Amino acid sequence: MLRRNYLVAFVLLFLMAGGLSSCVSSRRYKEEVTAKEAAEKNASEAERKRQEMQEELSTVQEDLSKLKIAHKELTSDYELLQERYNQQQRLNKDLQSSYDKLLALNEKLKEEAASKKRELSEELSIKRRELERRERELKADQERLEQMRKELEGKDASITDLEKYKKELEADLEARERRVKELEAAIAERDAKANALRTKLLEALKGFKDAGDLDVEIRDGKVYVSLSQKLLFSSGSARVDRRGISALETLSGVLNRNKDLSILIEGHTDSDGDAKMNWDLSTDRALAVSQVLIKNEVDPARITAAGRGEHAPKASNDTTEGKAKNRRTEIILEPQLNEIMGILSQD
Repeated sequence: MLRRNYLVAFVLLFLMAGGLSSCVSSRRYKEEVTAKEAAEKNASEAERKRQEMQEELSTVQEDLSKLKIAHKELTSDYELLQERYNQQQRLNKDLQSSYDKLLALNEKLKEEAASKKRELSEELSIKRRELERRERELKADQERLEQMRKELEGKDASITDLEKYKKELEADLEARERRVKELEAAIAERDAKANALRTKLLEALKGFKDAGDLDVEIRDGKVYVSLSQKLLFSSGSARVDRRGISALETLSGVLNRNKDLSILIEGHTDSDGDAKMNWDLSTDRALAVSQVLIKNEVDPARITAAGRGEHAPKASNDTTEGKAKNRRTEIILEPQLNEIMGILSQD
């Protein structure tokens, strides 16, 4: 609006200046050419022109006033705009400073974000690897769990079989305990019989025991009747002498009254002389004792004879007393073990 008023005033001033210049030039020209003829006409025309110009001048002055007012308004508006421009410049400067700070902050944040991104990326990679490891472990655990489940199912079946086997074992154990008790009773009975037999033998042979030539003892449920060489034989001989025959006859009576006894006769010597000779002598003496027992009606089927020579000494052969103990014939009496073997052979 101010700019348009300013242009209008400028145009009016230009027209007024041009008109004045044109009017003065025309009057001079007419005064020179037709000074006299057109004097009055020109004066009238000049007056008219003057009035017109006066009117135009008033209009121009009025427009000039308007233009001045418009110029003042324009100046005020310019100053206001200049102030606003300056304010805008200051604001722009502040904005530029803030923008620069924001750019710097943005760069810093971008660097921090990039660093954080790298850290997060590394951490993510670590977590991913850890997750993959745990997935593998979980898969392995699941496989182990499945394997354990299968094994457990197999063990359940095994437990059923074991329980069945346990019952069978318990039944078998009860049977075995019964057999053990029966065996213990049989062994106790055997030992009792052995002790009773020893008592009978000691009573029957007590006349021969006083001389120290006879000994009766129990070892491992067997009764060992040990007869010295002095009681049975002369030195180096396998022929039973009269006193020995008497002792063996007494022993035969006891054996014939206890027919459930098996009889093992072992001949023994000391270590003097040739080993083969001692073996042969011990064997011959065992056979000689066997013959005496058989003559006294002891069943031959119950008798076993063997020579042991010097190889099963009862005492040391380093002394005379030891050698005397080693020169002996042992009659080993053992109860029949049919009952015991029958118990042991049970399923």
